[in-house]
Amino acid sequence: MGLSIRASASLLGAHRSRVHRALQALSRRVRLHRRIAEALEELYGEDLEAHAAELAYHYAEAAMVTDRGKLVRYSLLAGERALATFAHEEAMTYFERGLEAKGGQPSATSSENAGNAIDAEMAALLFGLGRAQVATRQRLLVQEYLTNLRLAPDYYIQEGNVERAVEVAEYTVRAALGVGGGEAELLSRALALVPAGSRQAGRLLSAYGLTL
Repeated sequence: MGLSIRASASLLGAHRSRVHRALQALSRRVRLHRRIAEALEELYGEDLEAHAAELAYHYAEAAMVTDRGKLVRYSLLAGERALATFAHEEAMTYFERGLEAKGGQPSATSSENAGNAIDAEMAALLFGLGRAQVATRQRLLVQEYLTNLRLAPDYYIQEGNVERAVEVAEYTVRAALGVGGGEAELLSRALALVPAGSRQAGRLLSAYGLTL
């Protein structure tokens, strides 16, 4: 009995020691990634955007010990660069990582409330993720990508960011053709922001015609 207790205590002590060493190694690894990321920022200087993917990786690995704002920033930049080169699945990964760093996607039950729940970074991440999902033709996730796309224009409309609201609303309507609904109301709200007869109004009216 005594031997059994001593053996169990010995095993428990060995296990705790292994866990402690593993945690120390993890902590060193995380801090190393942070130092690498900071060194790369200094090295790349004003050319950070071109190296956003590399920086996003290191800040993701160092997320436990660093400001997540940089992870969000570089994930967004890397996602947009991936979209520009038609690397859509890669773009999805960056946008999803950025949203996770922001605390996850909003789950408001209405677009009006959701628009109040997000900021400029989250709106850009949602719009990016929606575009990447459309490009990869994830039709089984149609409601998910439509939700992502609709939340973004809601934010820009409420903020009065006319150019961005027009761009995002126009894209959202075209992406939702045949599978969505409610886009006419979105266009009406965007139209209220632009002068009648303007080029922006023409773009929105053209998109509106597709919904009829």
